Amino acid sequence: MVSNQFEACSFIANVREVYKKYGLLRLQQTLVNELLMDKDMIAQDADNGVLMIKNRLSHKKVLLVLDGVNELDQMKKLAGENDWFGLGSSVIITTRDEHLLMSRKVDGVYKVEGLNCDEALHLFNMKAFGKENPTKDYLELSKAFVRYANGLPLAIEILGSFLFNRSIAEWESEFDRLKEFSE
Repeated sequence: MVSNQFEACSFIANVREVYKKYGLLRLQQTLVNELLMDKDMIAQDADNGVLMIKNRLSHKKVLLVLDGVNELDQMKKLAGENDWFGLGSSVIITTRDEHLLMSRKVDGVYKVEGLNCDEALHLFNMKAFGKENPTKDYLELSKAFVRYANGLPLAIEILGSFLFNRSIAEWESEFDRLKEFSE
């Protein structure tokens, strides 16, 4: 909705997973390629990538979204300091670790609220059954899984999808396993 207010935009999804699988250089290359629309620019290493980002983007008003950041090094080498990008730029970072944001001295932190019980049950039912209401024999187990997920939409979606088309015995077994290994 706001992308037209920027000279360039980039959404880097799943930073944690891409970093783990391909490394920082791949993330930097994606960022530069998307923001500069230049597929031929290749950084030799992560430090060279930092220089490329700073030098080529310091005068551009950019919108950058880094999704799923889990290490300080990822932030430092993808969106280091505010002066890496031109005036009016916005960098949005999603993370589960609020301390990472504090170490970068962000302008603000927005905490996502969990779903209320009704919303959570509705989402769970849509994923687990493909409809709004479970059959009577699944109702209590559905509520137990929703309580376990504590309003977190992604957890609710994963649990619901995983349980789709499974028997009550499988549901009970999975719930027992979750209780035993709650982490």
